[in-house]
Amino acid sequence: MFHAENLNVTLSTGAEMYYAKFGRGEKRLVMIPGLNIVDMNGTANNLSYFYRKFARDFTVYVFDRRKGRDPECTIRTMAEDLADAMQTLGITDAYVIGVSQGGMIAQCLAAEHPALVRKLVLGVTAARTNPVMREAVGEWLKMAENGDLQGVITKSYDRMYTEQQMKLYRRLLPFMMKFTKCMSIERFADHARAIYSLDDLDLPGRIQCPVLVLGGALDRITTAGGAAEIAEQLGCKLHIFPHEGHAAYLSKGFNQMAYDFCMENDPPASR
Repeated sequence: MFHAENLNVTLSTGAEMYYAKFGRGEKRLVMIPGLNIVDMNGTANNLSYFYRKFARDFTVYVFDRRKGRDPECTIRTMAEDLADAMQTLGITDAYVIGVSQGGMIAQCLAAEHPALVRKLVLGVTAARTNPVMREAVGEWLKMAENGDLQGVITKSYDRMYTEQQMKLYRRLLPFMMKFTKCMSIERFADHARAIYSLDDLDLPGRIQCPVLVLGGALDRITTAGGAAEIAEQLGCKLHIFPHEGHAAYLSKGFNQMAYDFCMENDPPASR
């Protein structure tokens, strides 16, 4: 579907990273997902269908974090891994969409490797940890350290989705957990702890490319204030979806605005 492929790249350090690739457009689009308990390996078909809007104009790369445990990882080291993967694959001057923790990594990528990023979309993310983020991460880590996978998933969903959305998802959670392929809870905890390293970086002040910031008014993880703070520091475009929470990046409106921003002043692909 949409020329979807499940692939792996070997980094210069010898570590490996999974990525999905789809679309056949001339432009390169890199997507960086957020912190997730779900294993990305083998998801190329699903991703290509969900992001099919981009498949005509872009060749899309969706990168995971490096394989295996990475207890010392930080936002910076994750960004360096991504830069390494992009350079290995010959991807430069790319359009980049990062959501949640992926948006933190995307900011670091744009600040440290400006030649790799042409335009940047930051969704439901922040440039520093705020009290709500610390509360959420602490909650997840406590359950992860107790081996409570179901608790991590349930609490993550409670914070990601609005109360209206959770009326449906609470009924579906047992079914979803039964058929969802999860990464190790230890690997999830490694990635979650990395969020605390965000305070050691000064990102917005070093980003030079055009940026669009998207947030959710009901976001109970990175918060709408986190998104607004980035946009204020950058002096860039900001849109807050009034009825969306942290999962705003799954909405049609988010994808449409991200697509329009990437295509702005760029000619569409020929049909």
